[in-house]
Amino acid sequence: MDRFQLVQHLPEAFIAARARPSALDAKAVALADDMDVRQMHDPPEPGILRPPVEGGEVAGLGHGGVGHAPDEGGDGEIGGNQDNAIGERYGFRIESGRSGPRGNERFKRVLNELEAIHAKAPLDLVLITGDMTDAGTSAEWAEFLDALAPHPELAERVLILPGNHDLNIVDRANPARMDLPTSPNRRLRQLRTLSATLELQGDRVRVVDFARCRVGRTLAEFLEPHLKKMARFANVAKPLFSYAIPEIWAKAFPMVIPPDREDGLGVILLNSNADTHFSFTNALGMVSAEQVKGLEIATKQYPRACWIIALHHHVVEYPRPAKALSERIGTALINGNWFVREMQRLAGRAILMHGHRHVDWIGHCAGLVVVSAPSPVMEVTDDKDTGFYIHTLAIGTDGRLRLLSPDRITVRGERPDDPDETAPLPKNGAKTAQPLPKGV
Repeated sequence: MDRFQLVQHLPEAFIAARARPSALDAKAVALADDMDVRQMHDPPEPGILRPPVEGGEVAGLGHGGVGHAPDEGGDGEIGGNQDNAIGERYGFRIESGRSGPRGNERFKRVLNELEAIHAKAPLDLVLITGDMTDAGTSAEWAEFLDALAPHPELAERVLILPGNHDLNIVDRANPARMDLPTSPNRRLRQLRTLSATLELQGDRVRVVDFARCRVGRTLAEFLEPHLKKMARFANVAKPLFSYAIPEIWAKAFPMVIPPDREDGLGVILLNSNADTHFSFTNALGMVSAEQVKGLEIATKQYPRACWIIALHHHVVEYPRPAKALSERIGTALINGNWFVREMQRLAGRAILMHGHRHVDWIGHCAGLVVVSAPSPVMEVTDDKDTGFYIHTLAIGTDGRLRLLSPDRITVRGERPDDPDETAPLPKNGAKTAQPLPKGV
């Protein structure tokens, strides 16, 4: 039995896993283009799995979620996406308000919980499916990397991919603001994401060599000739120096971790964010035809391998009512139906994992298993319990990739002490601030 442990989406959610075969047994819900989406229910009787190999384990994924499933949407930006976890230490947060602080400290507690799990049963990967930051600022990326720094064994297993908060938030305080076509701001956000990606996984992921039709150099080797250009643009942020960034960005995806043997398990990371210049459309998604071609090259190079395919946006609409029609429109993967049809040839050999909408759901569409990650850090205050799940992946003797029902891990909220005991005394007769009344 091959074991491959992974944690999906820390800011939005977790997936850490040990794999067992799973059943896709549920009531079908009609979807466009003659596809159906099915809920995954009880797992079947265990199948015959491949015998253990030396140094191998089944994949581990942690799948996050709050104690009570939140409404889709919530109090985030237009489109109902609040995937972000890390904000500026002293800056404005999109979820700021009278509900109290959320995000950063809970993320650190989740990392502590994950490290304890890793010490007992080592994980292979920590997959973060986008929105590591709130608005893609350099301070937020520094905060994110600082949070990972005390956990070097986790950091060396982290894989990240871009979310709309990392790339498309023009101004979180003014959703009507636009990026002009000549503005360097979007290119700067792409550059920061690439820099963080290089720092965390540059020597582990590979880019596709389209000219040779095969998986090629590592990301670090691919970016090395461009580092001076990237540094110059980062220093001056002038449009004149940003001309090379779009091509570098496009060629960096998909990122691939090839399987360690012909019939092993690999990982493919996609950028599913649409190029937008307006906050009202920032949450839209699109997977380019070039990335799908790169994915096809990688999977054909390893025809017997199985794959985790990770992206930020949901590939199918959930078989449940949405809070508002704008959530379906404003956060959609525009070419999701086309993407699912392209992935159908990998049915049985691939599992799709995504974040974006914080919906705790595992199901399947067109023969593909889909894991939607909720968030262990968002949409709740710090005193609330959240959690994630330990999943298990396994490749059976028939060569098919299977996912089993998860074990839930609870991350306890922080219960503050009695404020009367901890509140500092006012100085020089100053009055203490009073809480805002409801409705303010």
